[in-house]
Amino acid sequence: MTGLAPTTTLLATVDGPDGSTYEVRHAVFPPGSTTGWHRHDARQTGLVVRGELTHASPEATHTVGPGRALVEDPHVVHEGRATGTDDTELLYVAHRLPGTELATPTEPPATVGPVRSALVSVPLGLPVFVHALRYTAMYGPKPFAEALLVYRDNGTYTILSPGEDHHGCYVSATAIDAVTPPRHVAFMSWPSSDWGSNVAAHTLTFAADTGAFTQELRLPGDAVPRAQHGFAAPVAGQESIDVTAGWTALRQTHDATFAGLAARAAASGTAS
Repeated sequence: MTGLAPTTTLLATVDGPDGSTYEVRHAVFPPGSTTGWHRHDARQTGLVVRGELTHASPEATHTVGPGRALVEDPHVVHEGRATGTDDTELLYVAHRLPGTELATPTEPPATVGPVRSALVSVPLGLPVFVHALRYTAMYGPKPFAEALLVYRDNGTYTILSPGEDHHGCYVSATAIDAVTPPRHVAFMSWPSSDWGSNVAAHTLTFAADTGAFTQELRLPGDAVPRAQHGFAAPVAGQESIDVTAGWTALRQTHDATFAGLAARAAASGTAS
């Protein structure tokens, strides 16, 4: 191994019927530490528990984060390096064949494979406008009459409600700033648990005079769009909103705005 090295603890050993052994190990990689280039004579399987591990081989380079599996095929030259800012922890099963070493150090390959990742990092922009929404017609599986919709300056958004807390991207037909409410906006959610680890597309159109809006929801594989509607109003202190405070705290902060929307919905005769 070269440079900083991980520390490994043997947790359990299981004998295989063919004379091989399976070792369950726990490895801790300080930031910047590396396994060095090496290979195995049998397949190794691991799970990243904490931190970030970048795995490089002649075929590919990919970064693995918490909850992600890592499989190393036999005889493939590779290196694991902790590329996060904190320690990386890895639980793995090492398969050792009879008469072989657990790992054999090797020279680095002539070339390293291209970066391939299952994760994409997208920065969230700064809030530029925040809508309080009061629905008068809702999508059945999402019966949340109130929500906060945070538009950000780089085309990303955040939505919060009693049952939603996810991000996505949007395209607005008009410019949006603190004093210019949106008029017609198309939204695409990013995969989240809110939508079964999938996406959802929404298109909202707002009436400038009444604050009423209509919404069309489209789900993957659903040929029929779902219609929703309600009323919207901007909230105070939009550019300084703390989304990390969560729905409950923000709902309390903007109670007056939501109360006004509820009154407007009741007056319209369409309140849910």
